[in-house]
Amino acid sequence: MKRSELSRRLKKAAKRARNTKGQRFDSDIRSVWKLNQSGEGNEPVSAQSLRESLLRTQEEDSVYEDVTSQLNVADLPETRELTQQPQVEAAPRVISVVNRKGGVGKTTTAFNLAGVLSQMGHSVLVLDLDPMGSLCRSLQVRPGKMTMSDLLLGIDGEMAGLIHKTSYPSLYIIPGDPDLRTFEMRYGNSGTFREALKEKLGELLKKNHFPYVLIDCPPSLGLISGNALIACTEVIIPVDGSTYGMGALVDTLAIISLIRKNVNQRLRVCGLLINNVDMGTIYDRIMREVLIEKFNGLVFSSFVPTSPEADESSQMGVPVTHYAPTSWMAKSYRQLATEIVARGPSTVAKAA
Repeated sequence: MKRSELSRRLKKAAKRARNTKGQRFDSDIRSVWKLNQSGEGNEPVSAQSLRESLLRTQEEDSVYEDVTSQLNVADLPETRELTQQPQVEAAPRVISVVNRKGGVGKTTTAFNLAGVLSQMGHSVLVLDLDPMGSLCRSLQVRPGKMTMSDLLLGIDGEMAGLIHKTSYPSLYIIPGDPDLRTFEMRYGNSGTFREALKEKLGELLKKNHFPYVLIDCPPSLGLISGNALIACTEVIIPVDGSTYGMGALVDTLAIISLIRKNVNQRLRVCGLLINNVDMGTIYDRIMREVLIEKFNGLVFSSFVPTSPEADESSQMGVPVTHYAPTSWMAKSYRQLATEIVARGPSTVAKAA
């Protein structure tokens, strides 16, 4: 029996086993095994191997149902709308790294992506909008007397005064500060400051050349992340396969769609980054297949594997492409950077 036919029969048997609560499991195994033994030109497969294959198929189906049940995409716009590239004048790409859920790798993504883009010769500015300030600590930078929260509140000053050089050529950072948390708690229900970052960043980019601006957002969709989404042109959403991850993804995409329709028509999703995964496991492999199926065109081909280099490089304050340049993780970030550069928006010549 050909392998493709064997696979088809196994899946059919698995479906029957589910419908009959496993009562026909062993009889299906015997049936497929007999057909397999009668085939010609292929190496026979043992009954035990068939049983294990059917068990794997059932587990994969169970995982598929579990992941898809978390994805209620009925009310989301089509992928085409989320990725639509407006024709714009040549301008900096301002990319927010955002997800409502914590622990998905937003800071790690911004940190390592900034390192790769600077290695590629691009001048990169990173904005750390997380009150925890993990990204700026990774780059061994601390906020000064004037802080980001002061600037967003309208205290006199320019964003250029907050920029810190790093030890890497072409990589600059504006650190976050703990008062950003107070800023969100106090003014989160007010619309007064929702475009504060857009105004300050716009002034900065008129005078300073940064082809790439990366914004590391906190794990929420409140005032701070809202400022980032209004100020940016693109979004990268890191996604992992953890509990509630799919629901957080749907929530994040819904907010992006809302802001795009009502406030920032330039906003689009650059891509979904599958992060911190082990493709040797059934769950992570099926999760990736489901995301590609449900969000065709949004998912990056690159994915970031689980790796000890992630924590080690952050603790050392060194992007992984510098810390472990031959690792799988470093290779993944280089591939990701190449994809992001290729997904740049269409441009039109600036009017004379």
